[in-house]
Amino acid sequence: MVIYALKGIIVTMDRKGVIFDGVVIIDSNSGLIIDIGKSDIIKEHKPEITIGDKNSIVMPGLINTHTHSPMSILRGLVSSISGFSWLKRVWKIEGMLKPSDVYMGSLMSIVCMIKSGTTTFADHYFYAEEIAKAVEETGIRAVIAKTVIEYSEYAPKHSLKDSTSFAIRYHGKADGRILTMIGIHSIYSCSLETVKEAIEYSKVHDKPIHIHLAESRDEIKYVQGKYGTTPIKLAEKIGLLKVKPLIAHAAYVRSEEIPLLAKYQVKVAYAPFTKMRGGQEIAPVVEMLKAGVKVSLATDGPLSSGDLDMFKEMKFMLAAQNYRYSSPSALEPKEVIKAATINAAKNLGLGRIVGSIRKGKAADIIVLKPDPFKVMPITDIYYTIVYSLCSSDVDTVFINGKPAMMHRKILTVNEENILKNTLLAAERLRSRL
Repeated sequence: MVIYALKGIIVTMDRKGVIFDGVVIIDSNSGLIIDIGKSDIIKEHKPEITIGDKNSIVMPGLINTHTHSPMSILRGLVSSISGFSWLKRVWKIEGMLKPSDVYMGSLMSIVCMIKSGTTTFADHYFYAEEIAKAVEETGIRAVIAKTVIEYSEYAPKHSLKDSTSFAIRYHGKADGRILTMIGIHSIYSCSLETVKEAIEYSKVHDKPIHIHLAESRDEIKYVQGKYGTTPIKLAEKIGLLKVKPLIAHAAYVRSEEIPLLAKYQVKVAYAPFTKMRGGQEIAPVVEMLKAGVKVSLATDGPLSSGDLDMFKEMKFMLAAQNYRYSSPSALEPKEVIKAATINAAKNLGLGRIVGSIRKGKAADIIVLKPDPFKVMPITDIYYTIVYSLCSSDVDTVFINGKPAMMHRKILTVNEENILKNTLLAAERLRSRL
């Protein structure tokens, strides 16, 4: 057993608020936070290893609630298009992927996430067993859904039974670090019969559905033309909203539809950069939050977002919402951080386990050591985190009480081998295009 002390400005995202000159005590054996307080409590615990100082920032690990991690292997292959045009081109490429490509792409992305302070991610992709393998090896926490797409001649074919079977078999793997969902891509890429069947599976197996919904103009046009309504209203009509799904993007939600999301306790994963990059609408997040909708932050996949940087997404979330509502205070920095921590944990069913620094919770914690010239003086720590910090400020990452990265060095896997093998896999993939 090793006792760690993490010193600094403790941003708990919990009832203890912010503790200056504080410390978090971690028991690596249990993986839990065993104490929090001012730095003088260190002498009570006699830690073997102390990390940080009074100027470090210690906060909950960031939680990315919607991505497609294997797509790092596709970086740069598709750009400057959006909506269905983007999907058609990407699905054609994805049809050439081998399970080993998914594994290497997942490893590449997970290392990227850990280095930028992400300790949990929700994934939605093909060959999900390969993602689970990468999760187990790297020590990260994940909520994985195996993607079902029917209306594509190219995309890898997984049936709803495949997705559900994966969700049942892999839930709780990797010492409990893997949780699962049912992965329906969308109501425009799957038949309504399949979506309805997924709803029934969700009820029977108590498994949430992870789905893209109201994400693009093309989807709005398609659903209106085929079903004579909007994606949100169609989702309500077929019973999808009743099973409290995790919906990705929700960029095209009308004001009168927001109460429906609140009524059914639908969870929204908001990825601001990727939709703005694609020229899509800015989701009405402020209105959602005011209505009681649980909104969490996400990056989307590394092909459309370019990276998996949650600090970048926090900046975009704040700026996008203030721009949408023509107000410098439409969204406060603390609300943005909640979307990347405690509210994100709740949206993934992990609110009692991670997302805040509290005694008895799992020690998924990051220590940041920013250059004082870019952050001092610290008057409002929430302002500092959103406005001033970036992924390269992350010094040390703990997941489940174990150090996954210490002083910028990944400890669980070999970075050089991953980079080398991923680039070889990417080169082989490009040769098949």
